[in-house]
Amino acid sequence: MIKKLIAGTVMLGLICCINPLELQAENQHVNVQNAEVTATFFMEHAVERDSFFKTLVETSKITSAGDTKLGRFYVRNNTRDGFELSIDSAEGGVLHPTGVSALRADGEVDIPYNLYLIKEGDIGVGIDSDFEFSSSDLASAAGNREALDAAGIIGVTVLKIAGGGSAASSATDAKFELYVNIIDDSNVMEMAGTYTDTLTLTYKDH
Repeated sequence: MIKKLIAGTVMLGLICCINPLELQAENQHVNVQNAEVTATFFMEHAVERDSFFKTLVETSKITSAGDTKLGRFYVRNNTRDGFELSIDSAEGGVLHPTGVSALRADGEVDIPYNLYLIKEGDIGVGIDSDFEFSSSDLASAAGNREALDAAGIIGVTVLKIAGGGSAASSATDAKFELYVNIIDDSNVMEMAGTYTDTLTLTYKDH
């Protein structure tokens, strides 16, 4: 019973403290006669802009056929006009003979590869996505760089506003792992040669 009385006393004390503050926020007009008065209520809603892109490279060495995890990247965006993310292959979807192998003195040939992404997290409603790209997809985009550059994005598109629309309706907050996949039925990966390619990821906020 004593505890209940104490609790009640504390609550009463809080009410007595709060009410005067509420009264101070009032817009009060007393004895209005033959006149017009106004009062206003101000409203505000604010969400901080979040537009973030980060990459982490884990390896650049492709030592065997099959899957190799190159690294990961992070994308966050909460803007209604959305964003785009693309990947461009400098050599058009192949590991290309370079350095001492540039002259192909030992019969070196291009080594095609595919790319795929594994996603964790959320992609916003209104954002289209594509997580698998063949060597021919990368080659086509590389061969069309000039036109794609004029359109504002280079390479194959991973994320973009859906259907050419203009608005996303929820935020994107996701992590992606980037993998290269090489199918080597002719055992080229076991033969002599130095091969390279460079992948460029472009994040464009609208």
